[in-house]
Amino acid sequence: MTLKHCISKASPFGHGLLALPLALVLVVQPGYGEPVMARAASVYTIAKVKIDARADNAVIAKQRALQEGPLQALKLMFKRLAPFRAYDRLASLTPAEADEVIDGFAVRSERNSSTRYLALLDYKFSRKKLQSLLVKKGVPFFDQRSKKQVLMPVFRGTDDQSVDKKNSRNWWRAWRTIDFKHALTDTRLYQPKQGDHELWQKITNGAGQQYDILRDRYAASKFILVDAQLNSQKNRLVLRIYGEDHVGPIDYSQEIPFKDGASAKNYETVANIAFGIIEGRWREPRITGDVVAVLSAPGQLDEAASSKRLIHETVFLRVAFRGLRDWQQIKKRLQTIPGVQKMQVNSLSPRGADVRLKYPGGIERLQSQLSAYRFALDRSGKDLVLRSKR
Repeated sequence: MTLKHCISKASPFGHGLLALPLALVLVVQPGYGEPVMARAASVYTIAKVKIDARADNAVIAKQRALQEGPLQALKLMFKRLAPFRAYDRLASLTPAEADEVIDGFAVRSERNSSTRYLALLDYKFSRKKLQSLLVKKGVPFFDQRSKKQVLMPVFRGTDDQSVDKKNSRNWWRAWRTIDFKHALTDTRLYQPKQGDHELWQKITNGAGQQYDILRDRYAASKFILVDAQLNSQKNRLVLRIYGEDHVGPIDYSQEIPFKDGASAKNYETVANIAFGIIEGRWREPRITGDVVAVLSAPGQLDEAASSKRLIHETVFLRVAFRGLRDWQQIKKRLQTIPGVQKMQVNSLSPRGADVRLKYPGGIERLQSQLSAYRFALDRSGKDLVLRSKR
C-alpha cells in the first residue's frame, strides 16, 4: 500500500526505543466514507499485524514497514479464508495485489528508534475485491463465521503436576496476540484460574467427566482447552487441543520443536498453529471446488499451476422463483457470487427467467459455489434450473 492511500497521525520520531501509547488512529482510503474500525467485526479485517522494519533512519524504516505490511496482512487473510491445499499460492501473492484489495488501515500502537520502526496495525479489506482476487487465482474459499465458542489455553509444568507460572504467563500472552474479533470462528478467550488447572489435570489423567464441570463453569456449550507442556530441556513442546467445537469433539496432539527455547516468539507461533487447526476444522469441510491454475498473463500459467486452466465460460441457467420480489432477491444474491460476470436476462416470466452469465471454470465450478449462497441446481431436460434453498 502506497502512503498516498493512507491518512494517519504522524508520531514524533525520537531517539532511543520509546513506547508511544496511542489512541486508535483511524485511517481511510480516499473514496471510502467510513473509517476502518467504524463497522461491526468482519472476517475481512486483519487486526494485530506486527510490523518491524529497520533502515538507515526512522523515516525510511516507517515507509518500508507501511509498504510491507499490506502483503503480510493479505497472506494472513488468505490463510483465514482459503483451504490448506491452496497454501502453496501464498508465494505468488504480490505487493501490488495487496495494495489493490486493502481499503485502509488503523494504527493500534507504534514505537521507533533512530533506525527501527515497530507497529501493531489493523487492515481492512474490500470484500468484493478480495473475493475477485481469490477467484482469479483459482482458489475456493469460505467466509461465514461460526457461532460462539470458548477457548482456554492451559500450561503445565514439566513434572506433569505443577503449574509453570512464568511459561503459563507467556503462553497466555501469546494467545492475546491473536485476532479473535475478526476470526472465522467466533471465539472467546478465557484465562484459566487455579481451579481450572486442577480440573484439567484430572481430565488428562482420564477423568473425562470433569470436562463437563469445567464447561458448565463458564456456561459454554462449545468449550476448547489448548494445553501446552514444555519438556525439561525446553526444546520441545507437546500441544494438545481437547474439547468440543461446532464441528464436534476434538482431541488432537502434536509435538513441536523449539529451536530457540521457550521464547515469546515460539509461543506465539504455536498458538497460531493451534488456532489455525481450530479454524481449519470449521473452514475445510465447507469449502467445495478444486484449487485450479489460472493464466497470470497471456500464454503464461501461474507459478503454482495445476493441470487445469480457469477460463471464463458462458453459463445458461433457468431461474425458478415464486414472484417478483423473490426474483429480485435471487438476482441480487446471484450477482454477489465472486466471479459472476456479464449477467444478462434473456427472458422473464412470472415464475422464471432465462439467464446468461460468464463464470471462470464454467458450470462445473459455479455449481461447487452455489450451496454456500443458498442455491440448488437441478437438470430438467436440457435446462439447468436454479432454485433458492428455503
